[in-house]
Amino acid sequence: MTHFALLFNSSFDDGSKVCELSSVPEELKKSPEGLFRAPFFLESDNHEAFKKFVGGASDKHFGPLTLVFSVRRARDLLTEGCEYQGLGIEIETGGRKLPQLPGMSELQKILSSDDCLIHVDGNPYKPSTEVFGFQQVYDDSVKCIDTLKKMGIPAETMAIYATPEEICIEIHPGVLGLEGNADTGSFYYRLLCQVAEIRDLDGKPAKTSIKTMVLSSCNPEYQILIPGSAHPILHRTKVSVGPSHFAYGVAAFSDFCAKKRSVQECVQESLNWIKFVQTQLPPVAGLKEKIEALPEIPRPGAKVGIGATGKAVAKAFSGRFQPLLEELAGAGECFKELPPALKSVSAGLDKCLGGGWTKNCVHLIAGPVGSGKASFLMQQAIISRQNTTVLYVSFEHGLREFALRSALSGGNVNLNDLLGMIALPDANGVEARKVMAAGIEKFTNSLPENFFFSGAENCRAELDVDEVLELARMLPEGSDRLVILESLTLEMLGDNACDKLQALRQIAAAEKITFLVSMHYQTECGKRPHFIEGDDQMLLERFQKFTDSLLVCLTERLNLRRFVAMVKGQIDAQLVGKLEQKALQLSGGKRIKSDTYSLIRVIHNRYGRRELFLYLFQPDFVRMLEVASLPLTRA
Repeated sequence: MTHFALLFNSSFDDGSKVCELSSVPEELKKSPEGLFRAPFFLESDNHEAFKKFVGGASDKHFGPLTLVFSVRRARDLLTEGCEYQGLGIEIETGGRKLPQLPGMSELQKILSSDDCLIHVDGNPYKPSTEVFGFQQVYDDSVKCIDTLKKMGIPAETMAIYATPEEICIEIHPGVLGLEGNADTGSFYYRLLCQVAEIRDLDGKPAKTSIKTMVLSSCNPEYQILIPGSAHPILHRTKVSVGPSHFAYGVAAFSDFCAKKRSVQECVQESLNWIKFVQTQLPPVAGLKEKIEALPEIPRPGAKVGIGATGKAVAKAFSGRFQPLLEELAGAGECFKELPPALKSVSAGLDKCLGGGWTKNCVHLIAGPVGSGKASFLMQQAIISRQNTTVLYVSFEHGLREFALRSALSGGNVNLNDLLGMIALPDANGVEARKVMAAGIEKFTNSLPENFFFSGAENCRAELDVDEVLELARMLPEGSDRLVILESLTLEMLGDNACDKLQALRQIAAAEKITFLVSMHYQTECGKRPHFIEGDDQMLLERFQKFTDSLLVCLTERLNLRRFVAMVKGQIDAQLVGKLEQKALQLSGGKRIKSDTYSLIRVIHNRYGRRELFLYLFQPDFVRMLEVASLPLTRA
């Protein structure tokens, strides 16, 4: 099968031409400097076919996956269309720092001005100054080569090329098993993001530890320097390198890349490259399926969040200072879809929250000690365990207590009665201990390997955000991650409570983690629970800006009558009876003296509406059952 390449050079008519792949060395002889190619090859020699493909037309395309690591200048950090996680970037112009980064059109004007400075973590740079130099390029490429090998890609199926400012890794298309697929470029981008540890940050790609990877190298319009061609600015040839060149460090590596090459050496580089590309290699078993299962990360610079397959995903709001028209351009399609969410403990709460707990966000549940927050979160953890990786961190309960309460949840055994009998020396005690052991064994057998617990045995006196992050990073990948922080106090959050919640929110977005946090907060049920007022205002003032939903949990037996009074304006015995009957049905007919009612009030919600819920709370069965709800109103 004959493949054709789209080449670029200033000497060509219109700057580009299509030629057969085997003819590239001849073109290199004619144009030894600045000969670039498009990332993919087609079966057609029609120039219009390449134009349509670059413009987004779906067509079978071929060619190696090319990972490009390049020196990053201050300008690149702002124009690349991605976030640099952990870097603080500000612009100074006319001697003053701008409070917010401008939109792209205004940004280009500012970057071209003589007095422009870009501050990266407080250090000033001119736009053309290197921020991440060749040492970082070298380190990043070495790390990614190691990652590729660990994924099962053999070293001999990679061709590595370099200039004094760039290292390029080309992976043979045959071993990936994706060659000829109309979505080859999209799947290549997924693999690129996996290798370079690119994350989805609020609908935008975000670089983490690998700073010099060029994310656009999988785009059809990207231009890749042909091996053997001299760089048009550096005037040094792109040459092949191997393990021996990496063995002596970056200085020796750089010296090798900087040497001048003869015309024959340059042509031989291109011949070797063509031989590499055209050699038939079998796919690595299972690698294609691994790549296809990788998550979609938005493309850099997309006005609307565009995933690897070209499908609209969450809107990538820029956060820059620009006209609202530009900020919302093309967002309509994305607003048709609900943000991804994890199911909560009840259908009504899911509906209120906009589908459930919005993923990669922070949700705070506040209420007095003993109001049922821990039971609520234990129930949530048990519900989520089947399809979500769960980390449950309790600041109040130990492993034994958590395991026992979780094992006996669901209404089969009265926890309080059981605990009252297990110490008895008679037959009742023996039977109680058997029931407890059977419950623990059944619960243990039902646990998947993606459920983790860290409890009061660790003697945490405060919330350490860095510790939470490291624990979350130890969780296995491959599914959504839910981190539950149960029974925090204001004292544990300390004077910098807002900073800690803000840090959790940043971690949630960057690491793709959903946080559910419960906090002991002394508040009382006012005369008008269906209004947001009084203590609610204090909670909102302190925590609203740092959370994506804020719930208040209040528990006492009077709550059933309070709820009826809110609905009817007075106590209606008939409605009280109906709700009691519904609670009895929901509990499977199991009602005991310790049963009570909880009001869970959603007083802040970014993706849904404010609502008040009446739950039957059965502390001895460690469960909450949704009975009814009504809208909340601001006073």
